[in-house]
Amino acid sequence: MKRRGLSGCHRLLSICLMIVAAGASTIASSFAADSAAQPPANPSSMTIHIPIPVTPLAEHYGNLTRTLSAHRSSGREWVTLGKGSGFLKYRIWPGEEGATTAADRLLSQSTVPFGVEYAKQIKGTITKIAECGQRDATTGTGRLSVTVATTFRQGRSYTLLPASQVAAVESVQSCLLSDQGVDAGPLMVQVYRSDLQEILPAVDRKAAGLVTLKPAVAHIWNDLQEPLLLDEAESLWLLVNPEAIGPAGVEALSGTPAAGYGVTARPSVVRGTKPTSRHLPVPELHDRFQDDGFHVGFTLSVPMEEANQRLREAVIGQEWSLGVGTIKIVGATLYPLGNQVGIELTLRGLLPLTLRLKGTPDYDESAGRILFREVDYTIKDRTPATDLAEEWLHEPLREELAGRLSLPIREELDLMRQALEKGLNRDMRGGRLRGTVSKLTLDALTVQAASLSVRFKTAGTLHYDARAELTPP
Repeated sequence: MKRRGLSGCHRLLSICLMIVAAGASTIASSFAADSAAQPPANPSSMTIHIPIPVTPLAEHYGNLTRTLSAHRSSGREWVTLGKGSGFLKYRIWPGEEGATTAADRLLSQSTVPFGVEYAKQIKGTITKIAECGQRDATTGTGRLSVTVATTFRQGRSYTLLPASQVAAVESVQSCLLSDQGVDAGPLMVQVYRSDLQEILPAVDRKAAGLVTLKPAVAHIWNDLQEPLLLDEAESLWLLVNPEAIGPAGVEALSGTPAAGYGVTARPSVVRGTKPTSRHLPVPELHDRFQDDGFHVGFTLSVPMEEANQRLREAVIGQEWSLGVGTIKIVGATLYPLGNQVGIELTLRGLLPLTLRLKGTPDYDESAGRILFREVDYTIKDRTPATDLAEEWLHEPLREELAGRLSLPIREELDLMRQALEKGLNRDMRGGRLRGTVSKLTLDALTVQAASLSVRFKTAGTLHYDARAELTPP
């Protein structure tokens, strides 16, 4: 029996109250359950991704030609070739520069015009014997195509540690040495690659000071301390309750390298008015992070007055035949029964009496059904007539009820899972929250003096992808 217009959460609560209906002729039930008090939240994991601001880094690595020129002018000019049989001195000019990103790397690309002087040692003196491209960048110069790949590791205090390698150096335009007419390009490739790799560690150390991700992390950390409305109709709020954070590696996010940080949290779901936000500062970065998935258990409750109303709507008026006569339900009331819940039913027809039925619930996850074990009932007010009917009809009636006490809830669980997943995918102030609910199961049913409670468990993933502007250059 379904109500139109109800959310998945509301429908599921209604269905749980209709266990007594479990088809057209179920009478009543009671369910053993643990206390409905919200248990301590188990640790959960989620990941935040912060785009690395490549603009200042691209500008920094785009100056490699100038940096190498300054390095060469302040050191030895002649490069010894082979075993000292020859010497080379080169001159480079600024050329075309650019940068792209590829997965988790920054690729700095440049075209480097160069000129070369070639010399040999004659009578103990280095003597130039040939040259090419020494006058200016447009006359006789060769050209190199150079690519430097920079990867990133995460350092302490939310910093980045770049590590660069020369990915490629190719001669794309010859530089012909005078007289001999020999192309100096292949030789220049080797010398330039060696010199460029030599300066990269210092360039990386300087780049490490250009970017800090802590302001972006702090923004997201504050976002995660705000209650998130999951279901407006049921007033369900998710409290992420972040506790700790650790590095989770660098990966691509929309084609741009992004630093991942794993957040350990103790999430909970509450129903009612919006809870108060927390204001904990960003903690120090832990050394490690283990992604155990995002999971949360929570309890939804229906006030007893509302529960009884739904119960009566579900069962009053139902009737069925036992073969020797019909039985009709004319009254139904929920009540606590120690660690169980009871439903008192008033029957008319063949058996004009009041029953109290009890049974132990068992959730069959593979079948998506609530089953009941050890079903039995007692008569509230016994008379000679009820005793006589009981003697003949107790076992057939008990078996009839036991066979009918089976409640399919997979559809309702799926609807609720979809509603929760929709609530986990939303725009935030600093980016986009994206979550999945891979599993939603019913954990317990409980009736207390004031309410009926249904406890659920979820498992899935949760990510927060920060907007690029959150980490400005």
